[in-house]
Amino acid sequence: MTSGNLVRGKARTVGAALVAMALVATVQVANAQPYPSRSLTILVGYSAGGQADALARIIGKQLGENLKVSVIIENKTGANGMIAAQAAARAEPDGYTILMVTDAMLTIDPHLATSNQFDLSKAMEPVVNLTSSPLLLAVANNVPANSVAELVALGKQKAQSLSFGSPGSSTPHRLAGEMLQKAGGFTMTHIPYKGTSVAVNDLLGGQIPMLFGAFTAVEPLAAAGKIKVLGVTSEKRDALLPNVPAISETFPGFKITSYIGLMLPKNTPKPVIDALNKEVNQVLASETMRGWLDKQGMIAVGGAPDAFKRQIEVDYQARGELVRALGITAE
Repeated sequence: MTSGNLVRGKARTVGAALVAMALVATVQVANAQPYPSRSLTILVGYSAGGQADALARIIGKQLGENLKVSVIIENKTGANGMIAAQAAARAEPDGYTILMVTDAMLTIDPHLATSNQFDLSKAMEPVVNLTSSPLLLAVANNVPANSVAELVALGKQKAQSLSFGSPGSSTPHRLAGEMLQKAGGFTMTHIPYKGTSVAVNDLLGGQIPMLFGAFTAVEPLAAAGKIKVLGVTSEKRDALLPNVPAISETFPGFKITSYIGLMLPKNTPKPVIDALNKEVNQVLASETMRGWLDKQGMIAVGGAPDAFKRQIEVDYQARGELVRALGITAE
């Protein structure tokens, strides 16, 4: 074989190899399964019946209907949601195991964390911020105060006689109570509970005088005359409760809201994250979802994964500074 024929022969061999590789790649693409092609699981670190669980179930229902796949809600309670978080972090980064997260898990708990906990923000990828909502300051009917100012005056008159309940040490509910006593210049005892419902039952029974709670846990009882709502933690009055003053009307700058979002395990491919983000944003924009959220006193947020990431970063720093300034520790 001449040198020219040898070169041409090698060229044909290389060309054939390239064609074969292209065909294999084409077959792989053709056989690739679209996301999602099977059931999704949303892990919730809180018990069934709570606000996060209820949100997960309606989001899952709408998502499943739109995508034509089943969406399983799995409750893994314990350690302020971290049992579920650790399980999600160990899952395959393929988009099929989704974690529902709260701002408490991401921006408060890390500043109170013990050495055996892990950094959730480094173990998971933000997908979307689902909702935000203010908290309501509620007091028992036997508390002789009908406004934030009167409550503060009561706290000053009877040093350390007031206490407040919350659904846990590393929650925005607890942070709101600490902020109120700091702003008002009085002292309260914090009583952590394992969930809002237990704290609300003690409020109704007179075991605790006050708490900060979610709209759905507090407002129906106030409407029935069983407790009193003195303030809301949003910057301005809530549209659903126009007669309830914002605490910022008494203490300018007072603001804290709670939010809930979705995350996926680290190293999940970006196209998968973006696909899930797009589908969840469509769910949040639906009239069905907006109507349900209105009744819960929650606001749809949505947006891109990067927007949720920035929110986490900003609140992580701000709340960390607050935790340190107020001397808040795990209980």
